[in-house]
Amino acid sequence: MNILIVSPFLPYPLDQGGKIRIFNLIKCLSRLHSVTLAAIVDNRDASDLGPLREICSSVILVERPARLWLDRYAFFTGFAPYNVIRYRSAAMRQELKRLQQVCAFDLVQIEFTMMWQYADLFQGTPVTLDAHNIEYKNVQQIGSSVTSLLWRQMYRLEEIRLKAVEKRAWQQSALCFAVSDRERDEIASFVGDRANVVTATNGVDPERFAFSPKGRAGKRILFLGGMDYSPNLDAARYFLNEVFPIIRREEPEAILMLVGRELGRLGNDALQPGVECHESVPEVLPWFYAADLLAVPLRQGAGTRIKVLEAMAAGLPVVTTSKGCEGIAVENGRELLIADVPDKFAAAALSLMRSSQLMDRLTRNARNLVVERYTWERAAKTISEQFCSCFQVPARSGGD
Repeated sequence: MNILIVSPFLPYPLDQGGKIRIFNLIKCLSRLHSVTLAAIVDNRDASDLGPLREICSSVILVERPARLWLDRYAFFTGFAPYNVIRYRSAAMRQELKRLQQVCAFDLVQIEFTMMWQYADLFQGTPVTLDAHNIEYKNVQQIGSSVTSLLWRQMYRLEEIRLKAVEKRAWQQSALCFAVSDRERDEIASFVGDRANVVTATNGVDPERFAFSPKGRAGKRILFLGGMDYSPNLDAARYFLNEVFPIIRREEPEAILMLVGRELGRLGNDALQPGVECHESVPEVLPWFYAADLLAVPLRQGAGTRIKVLEAMAAGLPVVTTSKGCEGIAVENGRELLIADVPDKFAAAALSLMRSSQLMDRLTRNARNLVVERYTWERAAKTISEQFCSCFQVPARSGGD
């Protein structure tokens, strides 16, 4: 099949979950299909295509510089969600029209519901949606935690508008892919046709994230995430202020390694003893092997966390909240440890620091689960099979 992928950003480098999913699905799909990528970028000249140059038949980048105040003005004076406005681009529409005219695409896949605003350009061509998560619920959770009445009202308005956009995208898409059975069922309840909503889980590359047993318990805790994403910022502050001090009282030599973007947003919270800040690292993989456990104290968010799957594949034990492992078929005490209040979260982390047997049992169970159910190859196979069966176009060998 000749497939066009439409993305709100260039899926490289692999420094956030959305990029990781899009990149790996393109990588796997391109082995059976011809894939063209069209993406919006802040600065086309500074964009690093990495392996996408070889993986894709073509990569089209459309520049849309950040324009915070103009986008906010459009939100206050119009009816569209902010998360749709900030990806609105006349240049992107023009480029997609051109591509549609010159390329005989068998299918168009749109990444994220905020990009569904471009679906109307492809009349006569099947358009599928990779939902990634249920965005309005993410906005709902963030809005419920803000203290400012004005901001709470703004989040509520965004939630209402975004829910309408998402519902329309789910209903109009020829196929909609969800990252978990839980989100599939929720989307299907809006669509009214379960057959058109398919689970294609987030995953991991088991070869890249090779299993490396720790062999012994240790005291280095990894927190991974960009602070430009509100749920990560909330989780980091929660862990720094309410969980890590308990751990340090019991284990004064415990170290917290904060790895991610815009760590300066944490301010003085990140300056306490035992905290290391590693800003915008070029590669996250070494940190999975340097740490002794991954802390995922998320209290907000939607979708499933790719970093949890990557840690499980690499042999790094995980302590998480219920929200942090939402949508992944794990069981507390079997593949990882789950705790939703500070003292229990700290106790779970301390138990891993003190028991190599517990660490070994959890990590081996976790690796087995990932290999069996959560690989990018498996997810891409599901998507490719749906493409070929629903649209009656056979997959081609050799990437043609």
